[in-house]
Amino acid sequence: MISDFQQVNSISGPIRVLHVDDEPADLEITRIFLKRQEKDDFEIVSLLSPEEALEKLEHEHFDVIIADYKMPVMNGIEFLEALRKSEKCADTPFILFTGKGKPEVEREALKKGADRYISKAGNPASQCSELAHAIRTLASRKRAIGNGQ
Repeated sequence: MISDFQQVNSISGPIRVLHVDDEPADLEITRIFLKRQEKDDFEIVSLLSPEEALEKLEHEHFDVIIADYKMPVMNGIEFLEALRKSEKCADTPFILFTGKGKPEVEREALKKGADRYISKAGNPASQCSELAHAIRTLASRKRAIGNGQ
């Protein structure tokens, strides 16, 4: 059986991940733990706002987008809605990765088109392990579809 890692890398190299969170410490902690999980298959770009992310997405492609829920100006679900209206990012896998783990937020995120909802509550190592697995799975699925497999 081919692992998610082997399948993704056999298709087209590192997984480009855009991570959006207004808390620099959360971006750094997630980066550290994802680096521990990776097998040289993640290229992570971290940004502090959805507005910055939308601007970057005009010029760059990412395989998976991760966003926090509670951010000033535009929350994670509003960011998701903007992405789903965009021609370039409408089908980019999206993970809401948040500490504001209320069931209604999860339901709304999934209803609006999020591919996964992962809570930051608890042990960062286990959350990032779950996050890494979700990133690989979603990227693998998207690349396989994109390559007509």
